Amino acid sequence: KGAGGDENAARVQRRLRLKATLLLGALLPVEETVGFVQARVKKHRWHERVLKTNDPLVVSLGWRRFQTLPLYATRDTGVRVRMLKYTPEHAHCLAVFYAPHAPPNTGLCAFQTVDGASSAFRVAATGVVLELDKKFEVVKKLKLVGEPLKVHKKTAFIKGMFNSALEVAKFEGAALRTVSGIRGQVKRAAASGDGVFRA
Repeated sequence: KGAGGDENAARVQRRLRLKATLLLGALLPVEETVGFVQARVKKHRWHERVLKTNDPLVVSLGWRRFQTLPLYATRDTGVRVRMLKYTPEHAHCLAVFYAPHAPPNTGLCAFQTVDGASSAFRVAATGVVLELDKKFEVVKKLKLVGEPLKVHKKTAFIKGMFNSALEVAKFEGAALRTVSGIRGQVKRAAASGDGVFRA
């Protein structure tokens, strides 16, 4: 609209050739930034294998198509997001990956290969964008090995699992389990300060 707006529209209409149609698209300002995207994804039921964390995927998201290394996770009780090694077979999980930003609720489609010669079903996963952020905290299960130093009735002092009282303090309240099945938890660091703790 405005000066010459109708004239330009008429000129475009006269020169429009339907056999050579041109499709124009544009990106929103939020889509021009790059950062971490959290999406809810599900492995496609016709895809043969489960997807593994940090295996490259080609993702089609909005106007963009890019390759990324997704980290699969699940939301445990409350706020903790725990890393998964593989996608669940018939359930949704979270995927965190570095990508161009897209508005929440934008659909995505992921492929392990875009090679046209493959005869197998190529869509590996489908999903939807949940959140955008500079960082997402994902925790990983950790196995540490220690040995008993002293054992009293229901208390044991464990050595060799941590190197300092500060490390022990980080893991206070964490669950412990022996090979024989006895369970317990990290209580607090011993006075010696060399990583020995009471459990």
